[in-house]
Amino acid sequence: MVSVELEGKQVVAKKTFIVELLKKLELGLVPDDEIKRLIRIEMARRLQWGYKSTYEEQIAKVLNLAHSLRHMSIATEVETLDSQLYEVPIDFLKITNGNNLKGSCCYFEDDSTTIDEAEIAMLDLYCERAQIKDGHSVLDLGCGQGALTFYVAKKYKNSRVTAVTNSVSQKEYIEAESRRRNLSNVEVLLTDITTHEMADTYDRILVVGLFEHMKNYELLLKKISEWMAKDGLLFVDHICHKTFAYHYEPLDEDDWFTEYVFPAGTMIIPSASFLIYFQDDVSVVNHWTLSGKHFSRTQEEWLKRLDKNVEVIKPMFVTFTGSEEEAMKLINYWRGFYLSGIEMFGYNNGEEWMTSHVLFKKK
Repeated sequence: MVSVELEGKQVVAKKTFIVELLKKLELGLVPDDEIKRLIRIEMARRLQWGYKSTYEEQIAKVLNLAHSLRHMSIATEVETLDSQLYEVPIDFLKITNGNNLKGSCCYFEDDSTTIDEAEIAMLDLYCERAQIKDGHSVLDLGCGQGALTFYVAKKYKNSRVTAVTNSVSQKEYIEAESRRRNLSNVEVLLTDITTHEMADTYDRILVVGLFEHMKNYELLLKKISEWMAKDGLLFVDHICHKTFAYHYEPLDEDDWFTEYVFPAGTMIIPSASFLIYFQDDVSVVNHWTLSGKHFSRTQEEWLKRLDKNVEVIKPMFVTFTGSEEEAMKLINYWRGFYLSGIEMFGYNNGEEWMTSHVLFKKK
């Protein structure tokens, strides 16, 4: 009876600690070094959970997830994620991101590489690995603020680039920027790709940072394959763990980290080779991985720029959220988001969580 009572008190104490921790994080009352330490503890717990004692168990775990996804819808909770993460003032991104507003991993060739140079280096790498040639028709799925769309449209002037987004603000920004840059070869579709239907086909389809927010890769790749020209190629960039894959959900009731960074259930963290299990309608042509140090450094640069411009960002967020209190919460959220990326992708010298690039051809 005593042990049960003690256990109950421990559970209550843990829950109280987590609630208090999240409140302090929201208010910006936890020092960065302490946040990083707590994140590293959660990363170690995730690795202990994810790594199995035998190779057979490891493969079985990945296969079980792959099979389970085939019985799900293409995506769930996308609107929740969009409202919390991607629908932010464009002026905020102009401060924190590089000149191209690339909202995903950048490529740092050495310690002296700037965020602007790293954006271009990664965009160049995408084009090289996707084997884009001038004159190709290109589809950019989940285009964000249009970094890749603009880069391809400018570099390959005889190509037609179609950007796809479900965000009104992103569509308006890309269209306005296309006019400002005199890019007449850009078109923007406002649609949900999980339900979108079209007869057009494309020589190259580029997908950056989208697959993590999908579920049924079999249905998604089947749909995308129908938009690929006969000799078309599909290039996918996604974050991953090098060995295991998992739904982005709390490990247990003690896991404060998962809920703090992303809404639970909105993401999958694939393994580096996870997409090879979904070759019903496409076939893998090539596969690369990129050290997590690149994404860690990317988010480190974003954080530096945020911290340097807090006094500019704060009134911007007051207008966006409606109050100074909510503005500070949002600033602290983004600081926590960047810190989590720095630690997660930098863990074990970038050899755990990283970026995977996969090139597919149509079957």
